[in-house]
Amino acid sequence: MKNLYVPYSGKRPALVSVNGHKLLILARDRETFEDSLDVVGADRIRRVDAGSSENEEEFVLKRLAERINAGVVVAASESDFLDVISSLKEQLPWIH
Repeated sequence: MKNLYVPYSGKRPALVSVNGHKLLILARDRETFEDSLDVVGADRIRRVDAGSSENEEEFVLKRLAERINAGVVVAASESDFLDVISSLKEQLPWIH
């Protein structure tokens, strides 16, 4: 079973805005967020079961994106959250 870690603010996933894109950044390891919760305005991290196959994980991510009406980004393992944000700022075009 694969797990994903999601920053939460209260009862809702903590979204970030990068170049006008509303995003939820998930991680494969809890440590990605542990020192950066305040950056996203989150107060805790929740573990989400992403299934045991790529198809199940894709289904979970798609359903989550639809539910929160935002893009979903899965950070690479052992990534630093601030590095993920910097990378997204460089790669994503601005939208208005």
